[in-house]
Amino acid sequence: MKPAVRATIVTIASAAALLSQAAMACPACAGSASPKDPNIWPLVGLFMLVPWILAAAVTILVRRESTSFFGVKH
Repeated sequence: MKPAVRATIVTIASAAALLSQAAMACPACAGSASPKDPNIWPLVGLFMLVPWILAAAVTILVRRESTSFFGVKH
């Protein structure tokens, strides 16, 4: 694996990990949870990350395929 691709993957993975924690810990959502009611907001935060994860995956695939033409390196 190329160092640039590896660095991109590590950057995206670490950003996703940090953003997921921030999305799940919004003050309004955390303050409204009671012990008896289930807290659905962490799940909502994870679903909000799905488009970003898909965009990152598509970007990596497009970059990888743009450097090769039908699997043949130029």
